[in-house]
Amino acid sequence: MIILGIHTGHDASLSLMRDGKIVSAIAVERLSRRKKDDKITREIFDTFLEKNGISIEEVDVITMGYWNQWSIPFMNIYSPFDTKYPLSTYGTYELESRILSGVDPNYTPQLIENLGWTLPRYIDRITPPYGSGTTPHIGFARLWVLIDGVDKVFQGYFVDHHTAHSAYAFYLSPFKESMIFTADASINDHMACSSMQFGWGNQINRFKNPQYMYGNFYDVATEWCGIGPGILKAGVLMGLAAYGQVSPKTKKNWKKWTKPMRKRTEEFDNLYIDWLWSQISGKFPKIWYPREIKKDEDQFYTRPHQYVYTKEESESKEVMNVAADIQYMAERSLVKYSQDLYQESKEFNKNLCAAGGIFLNCNANYKIITESGFENFFLAPACGDDGVSIGSSLYVYHHILLNDKIEHKNSEIMYLGFDYDYQPPSKYTSVDLDLDVIAESISEGKIVCWFQGRSEFGPRALGNRSFITDPRRKEMKDILNSRVKFREWYRPFAPVVLNEYKEEWFQMDFESPFMLFTVPCKKPQEILSAVHIDNTGRVQTLRREDNEIFYDLIDKFRQITGVPIVMNTSLNVKGEPIVETPEDAVKLFEESDVDVLVINNKMYFK
Repeated sequence: MIILGIHTGHDASLSLMRDGKIVSAIAVERLSRRKKDDKITREIFDTFLEKNGISIEEVDVITMGYWNQWSIPFMNIYSPFDTKYPLSTYGTYELESRILSGVDPNYTPQLIENLGWTLPRYIDRITPPYGSGTTPHIGFARLWVLIDGVDKVFQGYFVDHHTAHSAYAFYLSPFKESMIFTADASINDHMACSSMQFGWGNQINRFKNPQYMYGNFYDVATEWCGIGPGILKAGVLMGLAAYGQVSPKTKKNWKKWTKPMRKRTEEFDNLYIDWLWSQISGKFPKIWYPREIKKDEDQFYTRPHQYVYTKEESESKEVMNVAADIQYMAERSLVKYSQDLYQESKEFNKNLCAAGGIFLNCNANYKIITESGFENFFLAPACGDDGVSIGSSLYVYHHILLNDKIEHKNSEIMYLGFDYDYQPPSKYTSVDLDLDVIAESISEGKIVCWFQGRSEFGPRALGNRSFITDPRRKEMKDILNSRVKFREWYRPFAPVVLNEYKEEWFQMDFESPFMLFTVPCKKPQEILSAVHIDNTGRVQTLRREDNEIFYDLIDKFRQITGVPIVMNTSLNVKGEPIVETPEDAVKLFEESDVDVLVINNKMYFK
C-alpha cells in the first residue's frame, strides 16, 4: 500500500509511505527555496513523485491534516455521500456537517454525481471534529480526492491536526504504549493549541485537552521583542534569553500566568496575551501604525501594525530580561503540564512522546526529560508542522487500517530527502574525498560545507547538510555568525558528540540523535564555540549505524585533537532554507567566506 501524505499551511511538506515504512519526506521550502513555504506547486508535487520513482496513479491513499485550495490549487476533495456521512443534513451534528460549520456562512455544499458533496475551498482545522478538544473520539473524516489531469478518484482521509502530531511522535517511537503531549501556536482557540493522547499498539486515543495556550504568547512576544515573527524567530528568542535575568515577579507568577484557558477569567486569548505581555515587560502593545515588512514575510506577521521594541532595541539588556522571562515560563509550564500528565497516568504508563512546534524548544525538553517523572521521552526530528504529512499517513495506516506498529531505525526517520549522485559544475576543481584531510582541515580552523546523501527531514542539520568546524576555537562562533551565516551574534551552534562519549562531556544519560535537547556541558572550556553563554549545548549524539561517514569524520577529528565533538550548524545563510541539492551547495560555497566543500565522495578547496 502506498500512502501520500500532504501538509499545507506553513512548513508545507510531502511524504510517501509504502507498507507502513516511510519512503521519503521533504519540506516544500527545500525545493521552492522560500522559508516556511505554505504552498505546494504542481511542479514540486510532480518532482516529489518522480524522484521517488512512482506515478500518481500508483498511490492508494492520500492523507492530509489541513486543507486550503489556495495552497494546492490542482487538487479537489469531496465528502462521500452515503448513509454514514449525510451532508444532506447540513447544519446538524453529523460528522461532515461539522466540517463545514463555522467555515463560511455563505457556503452551500453541492452534490456531485458519483463523488458526493463538495467541500469548501478551505477547512478551518479548529472546526469540529478536528479541534483536539472535542468530546467524540473521532480524529479523522473520509474523503474522495481528485487531481487535475489524473483519471482516478483517490481514497482520502482528513486527520485532526494534533492527532497527526501525536501519530508522528508515537508511531515512530520505540514504545509499545505511551502518553503523548502535543502543543503549538494554533490560533487563539483552546481546542486547537494542544492535546494529550494515549498510544498503545496500533491505536491512539484522546486522553484530555490540557488547553495549554502558551505557544500563542511565545509566538507574538517574539515579534514584540523586536526579533521578528515567532514562526521564523522563536529559536532566536530562546538563544537571547540566556543573556537575561528572570524577574522575581515572573518566578512568583508563572504558574498562574500559564494556567489552562478554562481557568482564566479573560474570554479571549489575544486579549490575555496583551495583558500578560504588560505584566512581564511593563509595556502595552498599543502602537498602531504600519511598518515596513520584508517581501514574502508579511503572511508570517501575526500583527503587522503593532510592535513594542524595535529591531535595534532587541539586543538591549531590557529585552534580554524580557526574553529570559518568556523562556522561563515556557520551560516551567511545559514541565508542570508534563508532571501533571505523569501523575495522572503513572499507574499504567512510564513513557512520553511529544510533538508540535513548542517542542522545538530544546531547553524545555531537557527540563521535561530530567524533571517530569517519565522514565522515557521521545521526540521525532520534524516535530513541527512539517511532520504532519507523515503523521496523518501513520494514523491512517495504523489506527484506521489496523496495521501493526512498525519499528523504525533513527536513520529511517532522519534522512528522508532525495539522494543526489552527481557533481554539479563549479569553478573549483574537485578531488576524491579523504576524511583524514577533512578532519585535519577542521582541526586547523577551516570551515567545511558538508553535503552527504539524503537531506534531513525537519529543521535540524543532522550531519548531511551542515557547516562543520572546530569546537575548541572560541572565535569560530563569531566568525560563523558574522561572516558566514549573517545572523545575530548571540545565536549558539550545536555540538555533535560520538554517542559513547556523551556522558563524559555532557550531563546526560539519554541519547539525543535528533538534536532536540539542550544539555549542560561538563567541559565547556574545551569546546568554547559549541556551548552557549550558560555552558549548555544543543547536543546531537551520534551512533555509527545512524550515519557512518559523519561518525568516521568525527572519530578522525578525535584522533587528531582528543575531542570527540565537532561544531555543527545548518548549511544555509540567514533567511534561506537549508540547502537541498548539490547546486545549492556549490552556490553557497562559491558565494560564502568558507574554505572547503564536500559533496558525497568529492571535495573542493578554495
